[in-house]
Amino acid sequence: MMKKIALLLMSLCILTAVSAQDNKKDGRFMKPEEYKAKLQDFIAKRAELTDKESAAFFPLYFELQTEKFKLNGQLRRKTRELMQDGLTEEEATELLDETMEMKLKCDQLDKDYMAKFKALLPASKLLKIQMAEESFRRELLNDMQRGRQPGGHFRFGEPKR
Repeated sequence: MMKKIALLLMSLCILTAVSAQDNKKDGRFMKPEEYKAKLQDFIAKRAELTDKESAAFFPLYFELQTEKFKLNGQLRRKTRELMQDGLTEEEATELLDETMEMKLKCDQLDKDYMAKFKALLPASKLLKIQMAEESFRRELLNDMQRGRQPGGHFRFGEPKR
């Protein structure tokens, strides 16, 4: 459960960073469309998805990501609003409760979509997709920490050897 939460938070950070970077004018950052395309390519290669499998899987996959992003966005907005004026103990408790509810909703979304994914793909490919997703985010974060432009020196789609 903690690993899922950590992965969710990492995903949220990356998606937030990618969205925020779209506003940068220096061209140094990847646009959200680029991120999605590179993520899709990376996952498809690592999970060895056929074109037909990719065409069926990725619309649902990105639908799930959008739903989770909306849930997280609601929580981020509320947190920002409350943090501006400082939190009372009651507001902090409420915010913690809402955070847990949001995590539960995200987990329920994952569960619901997993049933849809299982109808499209074999379990072995779904496991490869999960591993590819984690690898992609880890390598992207490593590149960002090193100050490289994602996609520049990053080995999208190439397994580490």
